[in-house]
This record gives sequence, structure tokens and C-alpha cells, in this order.
Amino acid sequence: MTRVLLVLCSLFASGQSIARGSMATERPWASEHVEGLPADIRREVVARGRACGNAAAAAHYFSVSIEAGGRRFVSLHFEDLACTNRAAVCDGGGCLHEIYLESGGRHRLVFSVRTRDVRLRKEGGVAGIEVDYGTTHKIFRWNGARFVSVSAGLLAK
Repeated sequence: MTRVLLVLCSLFASGQSIARGSMATERPWASEHVEGLPADIRREVVARGRACGNAAAAAHYFSVSIEAGGRRFVSLHFEDLACTNRAAVCDGGGCLHEIYLESGGRHRLVFSVRTRDVRLRKEGGVAGIEVDYGTTHKIFRWNGARFVSVSAGLLAK
């Protein structure tokens, strides 16, 4: 009985070490993060990947989405796209960020900017975005047709 318990404990411990080891081997740049995008968005990202000089691969938070007001918005953060030729997606003002709106099973680009960061927001059931320019930021709200600026201000340091 003691031998059986020792064998079981040994198997359990080795299984845990394998599971812990697999966390450390997760690839930071994975093609799955691009392959999982809707087909029309994926085509655009793959084209950007070619401009980057490598196959399209991205970090986990390359794509983020929200639903607001019965609409689904998808934001892409190109600083999280593997890109040998960084100038294809980033410049001195920051990296490319794009927002797509899903409508009828298709996605169309509704906002594009090169900046430090863009965050999707939802307030009162309405989609919004916060664009971080470094020392200032702007808030945009969806007006039913496009994102319009509603405020600008200094970021708290």
C-alpha cells in the first residue's frame, strides 16, 4: 500500500512540474492570435505582416473587443504585432491602432491612429475610445456613424 501511494504521489508531482513548465514555454508571439481574428480583419493583418517582412504573429492582447449599444467593436494594437520592419506599423508618434465595427457579419475600419495606446470603453451603453498621446489624451464616443471627439486633457502623472 505504501509503495502504491509513493508511485501515485510521484506521478502527481511530475504532472504538476510538466504543467508548470508549459506555462514558461508559451510563445509570446503566436500566429494563433492572428488566425483567430474574423476573416476580413485577418486579411488586413496578414498584409501588414508582409509589410513587416515576416509572417503575421501577435501577442495575446493584439486584439481586444467590446460590445456596446448592440454593436461589436474590435481594436487592434500593432505594437503587439511581431514586425521585423517596425516602421511599417510604428513611428515617432507611436504605433498603429485600428478599430473595426462588425455589421452584418462583416467588419469595417471606423478609426485609425498612430499613438501610444488606444483603449476601448463603454459608458452608458455607448462605445468610446481613449487615445493616449503621451502627455495628453482624447476621448471619442460612437455617434452611430463614427467616433467623434468629446474631450481632451492632460494625463495625470
